[in-house]
This record gives sequence, structure tokens and C-alpha cells, in this order.
Amino acid sequence: VFEFTLQSASKMYAAIPTGESLVLRFYQGSAADAKGAREHATIARLFAVGYSVPRPYAFEADHRALGAPFLIMQRLAGGTLFAIRSFPSAFKTFSMAFFSFVRAQSRLHKFDPASAPLREIPRALAPVAGSGDDSPLLDRVLATIANRIETGPLPGLREALNLVTERAAKFRRSPDSLVHMDYHPLNVMVDGVRVTGVLDWMNADVGDRHLDAAMTAVILSSSAMEQPRWMRDNVVGNGLRASFAALYMPLYHAMAPIDFERFRYCQAVAALLRLSMLGMMRAHGPEVVGFRREAINEVTPAVVRLLSRYATRKSGTAVGLDAPAPQPA
Repeated sequence: VFEFTLQSASKMYAAIPTGESLVLRFYQGSAADAKGAREHATIARLFAVGYSVPRPYAFEADHRALGAPFLIMQRLAGGTLFAIRSFPSAFKTFSMAFFSFVRAQSRLHKFDPASAPLREIPRALAPVAGSGDDSPLLDRVLATIANRIETGPLPGLREALNLVTERAAKFRRSPDSLVHMDYHPLNVMVDGVRVTGVLDWMNADVGDRHLDAAMTAVILSSSAMEQPRWMRDNVVGNGLRASFAALYMPLYHAMAPIDFERFRYCQAVAALLRLSMLGMMRAHGPEVVGFRREAINEVTPAVVRLLSRYATRKSGTAVGLDAPAPQPA
């Protein structure tokens, strides 16, 4: 991702303003073309209905231009909700804007995905084989996890997947909402107490909003960092993550009432989805799940450990990426 400013008007892209800060985003990995086209289509439609996203000016799918597909969009004011310059700065920014962070997500979930132009937003997860393009989001998530478990292989996730799959019928159908599926403090730009925009729409889909809220809860609870030290898997870091997660749920529930049984189920599913992604990154490299090569540095032992503990609690059975494959009887 690069920031730049045009000094003179572009002949090819007349809509791009001059003298303003712009963002150039390249798409990398095995699914670069699909990711770029999907994100451009999503934010263009959300911008049209007034949601807080950067204004997209141009998408170029032809690799001959700059060597990869890219998107040119507005540079949003402010910075990410979670800033790591210092503990006081991070805590102040997070505390001031956390309410707005949750409100922006609940607002997204209140849009009608069947309305124009939102009904044209593409789905990130492929339809389940044999069920058509209207497969419920839950079924597509479970199918994605199952595929990763077999491809990895990731035997330490199989029992937990079996348990959540057995219960899926009760939670399969729900009112459709627009869902981000990667909504967390590093994907939300804030300026003071105001959310200026939401970023990274490559996982956006349509389905049960409880899955989206559950994914946010999972990320808030498990995102450890090596730097800064106070966000590691230690007393301070774990206390902060627990506080953020505990604050998130009641705030979201106040804005968009939750079915708590459904939400708890979705927490287990979301944790398995994220853990299976990390497992694929470790086993076959980040490119197989659409990330650049350097993303493997984010799959730290602390993150895997915290996420495995979380998935174990929510699913009711032991979960881990390092579990040995079951031996034949």
C-alpha cells in the first residue's frame, strides 16, 4: 500500500483528483485478480449508499500496467483504531473511538443486502458444491474449514469441526446482512472519536451478522503481537484483550440485539475458520489463502496458542494445529 498525490490530471483516469492524498493498493498472492475485483466492487457499492469507506477512483486489472492488479482510492483522515506508538497513545485512541468502531459495524449489518446497488456485492466464500449460489454463509464457512482440514492436513481441528457441523441445522438460516468478516481495530480508520472509514473488504459476504460479530470477538481475543511488548501473550496483553472483548459484546448487543446462543455457536465456527487459515499459511505458505509471503510473520506461536485456547473453549473439545493425525485402529 502506497500513498501518493497527482500533480496533474490523469488522461486515463479523469476522475482522480489532483493535489489530494491518494492510496495505491496492490493485490498479491494466488487470488490477486479476484480479490482486487471483489474489493473494488464492494467499496464502490458501499460508497454509493453512504457507508464509511474510501472513495474508489480506479481499479486496474491488467498486470501490464504495474505488474499486479491495483486500486486507487481516497486517503482517509486519521489513523487506525489501534495505534502502537505507545501504550498511553494506543489506550487513549482505542478508548475514545471504540464506541464508534462498534456502531460502524452495527450500521453495516442494518443495510438491506437485497437493495440496489448492494445486491450486486460479490460473495467472498464459494458456494457449496451442489447447492447453488445461494448457499447460506454458515454452510460455505463450514465447507471452507473442511477443505482446509483435508488439504492441510489439519487433523487437530477435525473433531471440533464435526461438533459444530452436527449443530449447524439449528443455525443455518438467518436474515441476511452485509458482513465484513475481518472487522477489527487495524481495519478501521478513526479521527478522534469519529470513524472515517473501514478498510480491507476482500472477505466481505452476505449472511448471518452473528458470524461477523463473532469473528470480531475472536480477533479481539486472540491478536497477540511481538511488538509492542504490552500486546504479547503476557499478563498485560491478555488483560487488554480480555477487556476489549468484554466491552465489545455488550456494546454491539445494545446497538443490534444478539441471539446469544447463536452468537456462542458462531464464536466456535469463526475461531475454527481463522485457525484453519493460519494452519494453511503454516503448512503451504500465505499465498494459498491469498496473502503476500511476508504475512507468515504474523502467524506467531502466541497467536496460534491464544486462538487454539479460544476455539477449545467455544467448541467444547481440544483444538490445535500441532495435534498428531489419529492413528488407525
